[in-house]
This record gives sequence, structure tokens and C-alpha cells, in this order.
Amino acid sequence: MVYLTYTEYQEMGGTLDEATFNEYEFEARSLINWYTFDRLKDETELPEEVKECMYMLIRYITDKNNLLKLGSPVVEGENSITPQVVSMSNDGVSTTYAQLRLADAYKYYKAEMDDIINKCLRTAMNSLGRKLLYRGLYPGE
Repeated sequence: MVYLTYTEYQEMGGTLDEATFNEYEFEARSLINWYTFDRLKDETELPEEVKECMYMLIRYITDKNNLLKLGSPVVEGENSITPQVVSMSNDGVSTTYAQLRLADAYKYYKAEMDDIINKCLRTAMNSLGRKLLYRGLYPGE
């Protein structure tokens, strides 16, 4: 079961092509399943918070992937770097780059995606009335 259809994504303002959307939808759904201990896998009707969270995650994954592709990172193991533009001037054609280790960039993006999930789903419940982000086990789980 997908948590956000391509049509719903487009209605929310999404602009990805369908193939890219499907790839990012899977990544976002996998993150949500991990955080919710698969409490949504048997749901037939998803809370609106889940759809909004999916949309936000897909947008964030898109931004992350675009940024990492832009820099054409130099691969040097854990010291891989992605250049980031920190300043730019137009008339004098000057650009200044800051160096960010690729490992640090991934940590940053993971923390941001964690934050999106926690903000969106902190009060969301499944059809059994179980909080999706509850870290304990409910009876029968």
C-alpha cells in the first residue's frame, strides 16, 4: 500500500515525474514505517497527517538529492566533500564555496527528516487508537 498516490502528490503541488516520485515515495514510506514500527501496514484509511508527512518528506528528499548531485562530490572515503555556494556576485563573476564533508551532509539530512516525521506524526494515531510514534509496545504487538 502506498501512503501517498502520485495524483494526491500532484494535487498537493508536487512537480516530480511519476518514476522519480515512486522512488522517493518508497524511501519516505520506509522511513515512516521504521519510525512507526509498521503500525500503518494494515491500515485501509490513513490519517491526513501521514499524507502531509509523505509530501514533506518527498520534497525534502528531492532537495537533498538535487543538492548532492549539484556538487559532484569528490569521493575520498569518509572525507568526501560536497561544495556549497556560500556567496556569489554577478557583475564580477565571483563564487565562494564552503566545503562540507559528505558524511556530515548525510547526518544533517537524516536529522532534518527525523524532525519532519516527529513534527508531522507526534499526535497521529492509527485506526486502533495507537499513537504512531509511541516507542513502547501495545498489547498484542
